Amino acid sequence: MFLIKEKLNIKLLIIFLLLINTNLFAKNIKNSAIVFMYHKFGVSKYPSTSITIEQFADHIEEFNKEKYSVKSLEYIVDTINNDGKLEDNIIGISIDDADKSFLTIGWPEFKKNNLPVTLFVNTSTIVKNNKNYLNWDQIRKLKNEGVEIGAHSHSHMHMSDLSIEDVKKELETSNRIFLKELGEIPRLFAYPYGEANNEIIKLLKEYKFKVAFGQHSGVINETSNMYYLPRFSLNEKYGEIERVKFAASAKGLGVYDFVPNDPTLKENPPFIGFSILDEKLVFSLDCFIFDSKGQVDKEIFKFNERIEIRLKRKLQKGRSRMNCTTKDSSGNWRWFGHQFYL
Repeated sequence: MFLIKEKLNIKLLIIFLLLINTNLFAKNIKNSAIVFMYHKFGVSKYPSTSITIEQFADHIEEFNKEKYSVKSLEYIVDTINNDGKLEDNIIGISIDDADKSFLTIGWPEFKKNNLPVTLFVNTSTIVKNNKNYLNWDQIRKLKNEGVEIGAHSHSHMHMSDLSIEDVKKELETSNRIFLKELGEIPRLFAYPYGEANNEIIKLLKEYKFKVAFGQHSGVINETSNMYYLPRFSLNEKYGEIERVKFAASAKGLGVYDFVPNDPTLKENPPFIGFSILDEKLVFSLDCFIFDSKGQVDKEIFKFNERIEIRLKRKLQKGRSRMNCTTKDSSGNWRWFGHQFYL
């Protein structure tokens, strides 16, 4: 009888230790993915949305390094959605708007170096004889050569300013054109200007989009809002190779219970708060909020795994962004970003 009880106690102890280990593991994210966003290539007239040829050459050289794994956006999001494990130092590449410079400058280099890319297309500009944007024959050719096509609305409007009926029209018009021209409707979406709200997110789910991307910096991981995913924007100002290297090395922060939960603000200034899976990262974490007027002064309050931020002034109308970073015990930068819209 004593031996039976002892064996039972040992089994209970083993189960208890396994539960502890499982709980500890659950506090650490297992995936981190970086997605870079381009618009134009070598179009110096638009430095805020274009990169120089020299910058682009540096990016290609960096992405080809053995330490990186460059994968399609669909592979990245499917792996996370299916609770899989991504490769270390994984990168995704996206291009918005279907500018002609992607066909003449961007894609030849990506193709030559076997780097998968996703092209987000707003359908209203894809017409014959448009000197600035691609046409459907060119997009079909790119798709046949391996370019993944994503949706970017029809008219590239500020979608959060539209009525929900007008948003429906945008999506339905875009879907109808994609179905006619490509024979299928994309399942990846990128918000024009990175602007979204919860009503739009609900619609995207109803229209069977897998995920949606914004235009705020940050690292994708399994705690990310899959309908408001971050991307690092690359342009002449923010396209230097050192920034690319720094962004590519960042890891996710494991943020959950984020408020306000709607990217389009209902209150100004907003009450900002979130929790972090690994509470050891809370103490050293700092956050920076910027709007069109510059950096916004704030107070940060920390309670165990919880962060609360109170702004000292209202945000300016339009887009504002928050970036929160800290270093972990291995020396990796952990990064969480978010965009607000008014």
